[in-house]
Parts: sequence; structure tokens; C-alpha cells
Amino acid sequence: MSANYANDHLRVIDSLYQLLDRQQGDQRIETMINLSEAYRLISYDKSLKTGQDAVSYAEAEGFQRLKGKVLKSMGISAFQSDDYELALEYYDQAIVAYEKANDQASKSAVLNNIGLVYKKMGDSDKALDYYQQAYAIQFEMNDTKAYASTSNNMASLYYQRGELDKAFDTYYQLQLIFLSMQDSLHYAQVTHNKANVYWQWDQNEKALQLLDEAGSIYLTFNATLDLSRVYYTQGLIYAYDFGDYDRALEKFNLTLDLREKLGNPYGTANVMINVANIWMEQERYEDAFAFYKRGLSIHESIGHTDGILMAYYYMGLANQKIGKYSESNYWLEKCQAKSIAVNSRLYEDVILEARMRNAAATGNYEGFLVYFDQFVIARDSLSNAYKTLQSVDAQNRNQLKEMEAKIDQLNETNKQYRKSLTNYQNSFYALLGLLFLVLAYSILKVLLLALKRTKAKATKKEENLPI
Repeated sequence: MSANYANDHLRVIDSLYQLLDRQQGDQRIETMINLSEAYRLISYDKSLKTGQDAVSYAEAEGFQRLKGKVLKSMGISAFQSDDYELALEYYDQAIVAYEKANDQASKSAVLNNIGLVYKKMGDSDKALDYYQQAYAIQFEMNDTKAYASTSNNMASLYYQRGELDKAFDTYYQLQLIFLSMQDSLHYAQVTHNKANVYWQWDQNEKALQLLDEAGSIYLTFNATLDLSRVYYTQGLIYAYDFGDYDRALEKFNLTLDLREKLGNPYGTANVMINVANIWMEQERYEDAFAFYKRGLSIHESIGHTDGILMAYYYMGLANQKIGKYSESNYWLEKCQAKSIAVNSRLYEDVILEARMRNAAATGNYEGFLVYFDQFVIARDSLSNAYKTLQSVDAQNRNQLKEMEAKIDQLNETNKQYRKSLTNYQNSFYALLGLLFLVLAYSILKVLLLALKRTKAKATKKEENLPI
């Protein structure tokens, strides 16, 4: 953290303390929450201490909903500090408070956050369970924005687990939702994720087409981080599917520049590992292994499971390339063990393929046959899933086009309604003006007649006055 940034934070904290001295009740609790969150980047301990003071105050004043809000905020603080067990404790307490306040919407948000914690911890089963609990509440409440966000988390988990058909179906449904909401940025993000599924199915041209679509929207919104992800995925496709290393390095350099400026450590580490892979192809072995180690070190330091798996796998392939088969098996076994521990199937078939090659290279034919059988089963399962969904995707594309046409038609109808309404308003105002003139003329005429009569009466009275 820079000195200027820290000083700005301290000034914010001082102003919050000054405000706190003049407040009571729910406003005081809201300020205490802001103060706790302001401490997140300055002092984790003070952040939690301030939050706990707010919890005690809310409990004493009987503000259960605000108590839940404080506990949720403290859970986020613990999560951001990688203190996952403590985050779960705070989230559990927040749910109890929200249940007492009968605040189902806030409860569902906490359930979603618990899912995020378990995903980070590598327990995808529990993560999915909590996502589904959150989704059920949000769907029942017809909170489209909330259940769309939770659905996106579920789709991401399906993708991580290698359940590509479920991921694809969920992303498609999300496309329809965000299209109907005219939420272009989230539509682009889902389209990007859908492109990743196509890439896993080796439908690379379709993947690049969707990536270009998403990237053009990101540019419009100046969504730098999302744009860096598009460049990254394009780099992967050019490197591993087309073998176009020059174009791949061009894309990787674009994303590396953006991610370093954004301060995105795990994204930077991912790019490093893939640049290392290209250098392996170019026989720059020393540079490649230096980048592998740097990338792995970053992922391990921040506990990024997907990044660790990727580093293990590619280090296995790199050692295989230079004939160090024992070292290759070491890293592949680590990748396989980690995948099982976190219930991820993303690298299942490619690990088997690599182990099969190592067995063949070392003359281990018995092991080769074992890995070959497992590899065929995994590959057939993936191929069948794609074939099953090809027809579904065709139907989905037609429905998507129909939805776009309906929305365009609705927009045009709305324009006509607005135009008609403007005409009606103008006509109404003109008629109103005319009526006003007629009414004013009538009133004036009546007044003049009344005045004339009054003068006549006055004249008669004057004629009868005594002299």
C-alpha cells in the first residue's frame, strides 16, 4: 500500500470517528460498519474489533437485521484476509440474525458468500449446496439480479468440476436473462464464459468468435480486467490449439501489461506459466522453468487452487518434453492428488494422457494400458456430452435470435408509444390552452355584464337619493 493511499484511508477513518461521536441508533451502527471496512486494508485486527463493537451495540439495541449486516461485513473481511474458518463463523452468525429479522434476501446473500468460501477452500460439493440454497430463496422472491449472480457462481463451479454440459446450459440461460435485462456487460461476461466451454470442447473457431463479441463489449465499457481475460484466453487458443506462438505471445503481452497495472496477482501468475510454455516450445528451458516457479509461487502464496493445478500440470509436461519422466510423473501426481482433493475433473483426461506418454517412453507397457483405458473412458464421456448438446445449442441459438428480435421489436414499439404520447401531450396542451382562452373570455364577458348591471343599479339609486 502506498503512503498516499494509507494517508487517505486514515483521513477517512478520522472523519468516521468524528461522525460516530454525534450518532445513536441505526445510524451509529452503519457508521461502525463503514469504520470496520475502512480498517480492512490498514489493520485486520482493528477491523474485526470495530465490527465486534458494532455487533454488541446492535444486540443491545435490538437491531437484528443490522447485526446480521455487521457480521456479514466481518465475514467478508475475514474472507479477504484468507481466514476462511473465521469467515464461516461470522457468516453462520449473520444467518441466525437475519432469520430472527425475517430478512430472506440478506440471508440468501450470505448463503452465496458461504458458497464462495467453500469454493476457495476446494470443497466444491459444499459450495454447490450453499449456492443452491441461495438460488432457491432468490428465485422464490423473483430477485432476478440476485439469482442470476448465484447462477453464474454455480456455472463457474460446474466448469471447474469438468461438468461442461451443466456449465454450458447455465451460461445459456444467463445469456437470455441478461439480454432481457439489457445488461450488456454481464451478457458479455457470460458470453466469454460460454466461449471457454466451447474451447474445452475443441470448438476453437466458435470460441474465438464469442471472445471477439465479448471483447468488443468490454472495450465499450472500458472493462480492463475482463478485457485482459479475453486476451488471455485468445492467447491460450493460439498457443495450444493453433500453435501460433507469435500471435499467442502478442495476446499474452497485452494481458500481462493490463494485469500488472491492475495489481492482479493470480492473473499475472497464469500468464507467466503460459509464457513459460511457449518458451519451452522455443527451447528456452532456463527461462521457462524460472517463470513456472514464479507463477507457482504466486498461486501458492494466495492459495489459488486452479492456478496451482495449472502450474503442477504444465511443469509435468515441461519435464516430459526434456525427457525427465520421473520428475514429470512427480508433478502430474501432485496435480492429480490436488484435483481429487478439491473434486476437480478439469485436468482428468489430460493428466491420463501425459501419464500414458511417460509410461510409453519408459517402457512401462502395463501402466500404459491402464492409463490408456482410463483416458479413452474420459475422452468418450467428454465427446458424448458435446454431441448431445450440439442439437440443444442449435435450438438455443435460434431462441436467442428470437429473443433479440422480440427485444428489438419491443424497443421499436416503445419508441412509437413515446412518440404517440408526445403527440397526445402536445394536443392535450393545445386543447387545454384553447379551453383556457374560451373560459377566460366567458369569465370576462360575465364580469363586464355584471359590472354594467352594477353601474345601472347605482344610477337608479342615485336618482332616488334625497336632495
